[in-house]
Amino acid sequence: MSTSNGMGSLHTVSSSIHQTSDLTHPSTTSTSTKRDFLKTQLRVGSAMGDKVNYSLSQKVFHSGDVPREVLEAKKLVQKKKQRTILGTERAEWNQSTIADARHKDVSKDLKRQLLKVRAGLMDEYVQKPSKFHAEDAIRDRQKFVVSITGKGPVGKLSGKWFNSVDERGLPKHCDEAWPDWNASSSTYTKDDRKEVEESFCAFEERRIRSNTSKVTGRYVHPMQSTQFISAQQRETKLEFHELKQQFKRDLKAEFPTASEERLQAMAQRLLDDKLLQDEKLARFPVQEGHFRPNLTLTSQDRRYKVHEHTGTWAWSEAEQCHCWTCCMNFSEDSRGCEHRVVNPDAWSLAGFERYHAGKGL
Repeated sequence: MSTSNGMGSLHTVSSSIHQTSDLTHPSTTSTSTKRDFLKTQLRVGSAMGDKVNYSLSQKVFHSGDVPREVLEAKKLVQKKKQRTILGTERAEWNQSTIADARHKDVSKDLKRQLLKVRAGLMDEYVQKPSKFHAEDAIRDRQKFVVSITGKGPVGKLSGKWFNSVDERGLPKHCDEAWPDWNASSSTYTKDDRKEVEESFCAFEERRIRSNTSKVTGRYVHPMQSTQFISAQQRETKLEFHELKQQFKRDLKAEFPTASEERLQAMAQRLLDDKLLQDEKLARFPVQEGHFRPNLTLTSQDRRYKVHEHTGTWAWSEAEQCHCWTCCMNFSEDSRGCEHRVVNPDAWSLAGFERYHAGKGL
C-alpha cells in the first residue's frame, strides 16, 4: 500500500502466540492433542516499497498521525477540484481598500446575477438622444477639460488628441517675436550644457571687467588671514606664559585642594580678563566714559541765536526822545533785549505755504 503523507516506512508486526498445555494426568498424554504454536508475522507497507503484503481494507494510519498542514493541503486540493460554479458558497473577505470603480471585482456572484437577468434588472438602459452641440462649444469644452486635468489625450470621449501644454499656452508667448519659455527641467541635454557654458563665459567676462578698476594689492587670502590670526594667538600665549604661571602659583596657594585642570582653567580666565582690560584701556583712555556716544564731538551744531525787541520804537514823553518801549534803549539799531535759538536742522512742522510765508518768500 502506497502512502502520500511522507511518514516513511511503517512496520506492523502482528504476532499471536497461543500455547496449550495438557492439564490432565501424565498417564493420559496419549489421549491429548498437541497443537502447533503460531509464528510471528511481519507485515510492512511503505510509500517507497514495491510490494504490499496486506489488504487495502486494513487500517494502517490513524487520523491523528497525519500533520495538520497535510490535511489543509488535501482539503484545498479537493476544493479546487470541486469548484462552486454558481457561487453559492460564502466568499472570502476582500481586504482591498481600493475605492475606484474602474477596478472590477474578481469574484462575481453568478447566482445573484442570474436572478437579476431573469427579473429584467440587468437590461441595458436606453438613453434619450442628447441635445446637439455646436462644434465650437465642443472644442471649448475639450480645451477646458485639458486645461483643468492637464492630460493631453481626451480620446476617451472624442477620439482626438490635444497637447495640454500648447492648449493652455503656458510656455508659448502670445507675441511671435518674443522667444517662448523653455519649460524643460532637464540639465543634461546638449542645449542646456551649451547655454550654461555661454552664461558662465558671460559672467566671467563681466567679472574681469569689473575687477580691473579695483585695487587687488590689498586682497588677503582667507588662508593667509587665518594663519596670521593663529600666529598672533601663539605669540600672545608665549608672551604671557610667565604671567599665567604666576596666576597658577597664586591660585595653588589659595586653593590647595584644587585639581590641575581647575587651576589651568582659573589661570586662563584671569589672563583673558587681564587682556580684555588692557584692550579696553587702549581703546577708551577715559575711565569715566560710558557707552552713550557723545554727539557733540562728531556732529556739527548749526544753531544760532537771534536777538530781537519785544516792544516798539516810539517817542517817550518822559525822556523826550525815541526809545524802545521794552528795554528803554535809545539806539534804534541796538541789540535786542531778548533772544531765541534757531536750529536750521530741526524738523519743520509748518506746511509748505506757511514755511515760505514765514520766510517772506
